[in-house]
Amino acid sequence: MTAIFRGRLEYGDLGPLRFCRMTASAHRYSRHLSNAVSALDTPRMLILQTAGVSHVEQGLQHSVLAPDDMLLVDCGKPFSVTSMQGCEHFILLLEGKDDRLADNVDVHLNGRTGLGRILSHLINDAYGQYPLLNRHSARLIGDSIVGVLDNAFKNKDEEKQLTHDFRLFKQNRLKAYIERHLADRDLTVERIASVEQCSVRSLHRTFQVEQGCTVSEYIWQRRLSRCAEELRSNEHAHRSLTDIAYAWGYGSSSHFSRQFKSTFGMSPRLFREMARGRDKPSSAA
Repeated sequence: MTAIFRGRLEYGDLGPLRFCRMTASAHRYSRHLSNAVSALDTPRMLILQTAGVSHVEQGLQHSVLAPDDMLLVDCGKPFSVTSMQGCEHFILLLEGKDDRLADNVDVHLNGRTGLGRILSHLINDAYGQYPLLNRHSARLIGDSIVGVLDNAFKNKDEEKQLTHDFRLFKQNRLKAYIERHLADRDLTVERIASVEQCSVRSLHRTFQVEQGCTVSEYIWQRRLSRCAEELRSNEHAHRSLTDIAYAWGYGSSSHFSRQFKSTFGMSPRLFREMARGRDKPSSAA
């Protein structure tokens, strides 16, 4: 028995930008051309997947779109879109030729991060607020979508460097937070994850990749380093080992001594004596 097709199209204009929201059960639609079409007369078609999975074929290219994925399609060439289980997506038609539609150029966008995410939200908001937009406002929103789309593709060239820079920025921010709170005994991985609004797992993964250790290991390394600095300093010569250890987040002097010896190869007391020159042998008479 053939399944009943169910679908819904909602469409509108944002200035010269045409857009529609399509919701449909399992389907396949395609565009076939009997004659060549001038690139100048052919719109670009942006598909933003919002639910389900779609398979897009054009020439030798086959793309799979999951929710928040975007794909730019050349309407001047035959293509087909298939969804085996049904899907929902936005379709935007943009006028004008685009050199990015060459066969060797990646025309995918990730709508989960960066400018792709901003673009995805802008399209969704334009749809949600469309009834409240007058003609002038609609045109401005349409121009904004086209502008963000173009910049999102240009941004792809710098994506790897920007991703690295962002990871470095995030890493430095995490390290700065840890440094400010080293003395807090309740400085835990869970607390840091809560402040950074990320999962404990992703926090550990970030440190493992960048530092080669877990967050907890990094915290104890930094506490040991700060303790060692004060053990070397004459300014803190009057303070006991326990006082220094407790001031940097330790809750047990024996724990501090074990960690210190494991890291520096000697007890904190011997380290302090050597740093202050007390271990130097007397000169022979």
